[in-house]
Amino acid sequence: MSDSGSQAPGWYYAQGDPPGTQRYWDGTGWQGGPQPVAGAGGAVAGGAGATKAENGDRFVAFLIDAGIFVAMYIIVLILVGIGGAISDGLGAVFAILGGLAYLGYWVYNWIYLQGTTGQTIGKKMRNIKLVSKTNGEPLGMLMVFVRGIVSAIFAIPCYLDHWWILVDENNQRLSDNVLGNHVVPA
Repeated sequence: MSDSGSQAPGWYYAQGDPPGTQRYWDGTGWQGGPQPVAGAGGAVAGGAGATKAENGDRFVAFLIDAGIFVAMYIIVLILVGIGGAISDGLGAVFAILGGLAYLGYWVYNWIYLQGTTGQTIGKKMRNIKLVSKTNGEPLGMLMVFVRGIVSAIFAIPCYLDHWWILVDENNQRLSDNVLGNHVVPA
């Protein structure tokens, strides 16, 4: 592949990259780093046609992420109860600090980690990641935030966004179909 721009966009082996890898060619230049070629069908990990993550792995990753939040909530409730028994002011302080801890966890795990690495704590433990369909790279913090908003909108009718992966042939949420993302093995 030359940098002449004559080749159609897609995944190709780039001269000088390690054997068994491909990069995304956008029609004018290489995008992202070399990605290992998946065993079946030549799909690139994370790129267009990538192997899909299993629903079970996605569900367990969600349970891990939610479990951390629930554990934090229980700890804060205990502290608020103890603080409230001592004085109303101390209970209120613990409640405010607990709220800030929830917000901090959400920003760190779902926005920062997932935006920069493609993985929340749960996704990392299940060895899956969220990437763009076009280049196989993590979405970035802004797009992960937008994904959350779109997901919330689609979740309003009976958590439709989360149930959608059960009927989608690529195990994708409705919001990921709309935004061009998918969850793949890491």
